[in-house]
Amino acid sequence: MKLRDCPLDTEVRVRAVRFEADVALRMREIGLRPGGTVRVTQRAAFGGRVVAIGAARLAVDGETAGCIDVELVTS
Repeated sequence: MKLRDCPLDTEVRVRAVRFEADVALRMREIGLRPGGTVRVTQRAAFGGRVVAIGAARLAVDGETAGCIDVELVTS
């Protein structure tokens, strides 16, 4: 599943970040890295999402959210 497809209040684990090396590095620096968990806190227009990474909130546009593969976190 892509991050842009995640419903509100969903906790997901990042499986892959599909960008060129420099952009992928920046995504890892801000906390969007494979194996990390994020919670979708808001949905934005055109597929964008606001995610919680720890105490931080990060807005991700729809195109970027479509390049991040995630899986649901099960208890």
